[in-house]
Amino acid sequence: MKTYASSRSVLGSFGAVIAILIVVAVVVALQPPPTFDPGTPEATAQGYFNAVNEADRKLAETYMTADLVDRCNEHYWYYEEERNSRVVITDSKIDGDTAKLDVTITVSYGEGPFGGGGYDEDETVVMERVGDVWLISEPAWPMDRWACGERG
Repeated sequence: MKTYASSRSVLGSFGAVIAILIVVAVVVALQPPPTFDPGTPEATAQGYFNAVNEADRKLAETYMTADLVDRCNEHYWYYEEERNSRVVITDSKIDGDTAKLDVTITVSYGEGPFGGGGYDEDETVVMERVGDVWLISEPAWPMDRWACGERG
């Protein structure tokens, strides 16, 4: 009888731990993304990647320098729509009027818990200060660097 009772308590404890982990995972997943102070490179990156997620090229271009927009043609996106991406800023460096943000982009595609797939991509977003704002000055994901005049 003791073995049966102790097995039940172990299973009960294990079940309780699993339930707590599920609740924590749901709470973390439902947290809103951070909001960055306007006028920072991080806020520019956030605005740009939000526009990419919404497939709004015109809005995405407002976060880019005029030179970058001019260098790129209308076919500069790798994919027609890059929805369902998550971007995490992993490092940020500002040197005078230049900023470099290292980001990890997680792209998922397909539907359902077992369908689809995805990938991670590490990128560096290069920006320059133009007046009081930071603008992306080099092609940033999902831009095609070849279409923007870069060859490497």
